Amino acid sequence: MNMNHKIYFGDKIFFFFLIFLGIFTIFYQINFEDLWLDEVSSFWIADPNLSYPETIARHNETDYHNPVLFNLVLKYFFKIFGYKPDLARYLTLFFGSLSFIFIGLISYQEKKNNYFLLTTFLACVSIYIIKYSQELRPYSLLLLTSSLNIYFYLRLLKEDKKIFDIVLFIIFSVINYSVNPFSLIIFFSQITYTFYRYLLFNDKYKNFSIFYLIILIIYLSLNYKYISYQISFDNYMLSHDIKNVFDGFYFPRFFGSKIMGYLYLILLLFLIFKSSKIFLLRENNYMFFLILIFFSYLLPLGYAIIRTPVFHDRYIIFILIPIFALIPFLISEMHNRIFKIFLISFLTIMTLSNHYIEIFNRINTKPEFKKTLNYINDSNTNVVVFEFGSNSFLFSNYIKNVNNQKFFKLTFVENNDFKNQNINFWFICYSTDPNFKCEPKNITNIKLVDSKKSLHVEAKLYLVD
Repeated sequence: MNMNHKIYFGDKIFFFFLIFLGIFTIFYQINFEDLWLDEVSSFWIADPNLSYPETIARHNETDYHNPVLFNLVLKYFFKIFGYKPDLARYLTLFFGSLSFIFIGLISYQEKKNNYFLLTTFLACVSIYIIKYSQELRPYSLLLLTSSLNIYFYLRLLKEDKKIFDIVLFIIFSVINYSVNPFSLIIFFSQITYTFYRYLLFNDKYKNFSIFYLIILIIYLSLNYKYISYQISFDNYMLSHDIKNVFDGFYFPRFFGSKIMGYLYLILLLFLIFKSSKIFLLRENNYMFFLILIFFSYLLPLGYAIIRTPVFHDRYIIFILIPIFALIPFLISEMHNRIFKIFLISFLTIMTLSNHYIEIFNRINTKPEFKKTLNYINDSNTNVVVFEFGSNSFLFSNYIKNVNNQKFFKLTFVENNDFKNQNINFWFICYSTDPNFKCEPKNITNIKLVDSKKSLHVEAKLYLVD
């Protein structure tokens, strides 16, 4: 491939084609699934009709493990475009789409040849990025801000530092760490790498010490209360997930299947081993990407040993950036042209095949509320009594807004408020427990005449005797 620093017109066209492919794939199935519990929580918190203190109170009630930043951004998105469930995920589509661009630019910033197109391709057909760009949670924003952080960091590693790059590096670093505290892994990776460059090459990065200090002061001033609260927990809701780290270091989750996950893992390890001496060269920053991958596992596992397990694959979604960057970098460094072509062709074919399977044979994994409500709407009974347990206030808000957006004519009543009214009604339940019995309590003189069972959602029609 061409090693010229210039991006040719054809490269630009192909780059934007890949970006379009990624955006289209997200858009194609943007509302393939209904919202699940965590998304419903964000939807409830971000109600644009609430005051700022009310939004904060709701966040602290149901989403206290996450910083509030994403839910605030979502709130103002709803203020502009309307409080509609089907519009919500277009915000995360936007974040995911910009991530594709900056992941490609990170690759070109580090190694100015057209291997950045391979990095862009791997990102744009990444099932993991696509699915989290279709979920109303902060992980697509985490990926975007991580990309921006790393992009401006690489620009600052040059000798000709510009004030514009410095300001944006500081801004996006603070925002990045404020989206999710796991992104502080990037902060510690950058500190470690600049110290490594100083020890190995005697590179003077005094300015970076100032940048890091400014970032830390601003971040702690904005997030000190949140950080203090999080480290007070002796146990965490995802403590059981620690065992999944050792199943290929989450690679099967990152790449859609065990086959693809272990393929990428083995390929990455092979390339690192094959090109190990290249990491020690002063001319590249490959070591930074390697440190970032290493710390993405080491720091959370270290916290698990010292305090409590907190690890989950989506919390380190930014690890895809160094993975997608290093694979093309290290392939480009190989001298055997035929073997390079083989690796690129094999990786491309396998990735596209997996992409096709994941998109066109996708299985719904989230509660099917809309399917159930459509069925009920087509019946002659429009009264719906729901039982969603302790999460009733979240799901009732969601399904009522679905009802309004779809122009259904359903009347929703909570189970506790319905009692013994002589009205025919649909009883609807949500549960992920397959043994859960969906039955109305304390309601007498009724007869079951119809039922509809969808994924995690069950509806039963009762007539009054």
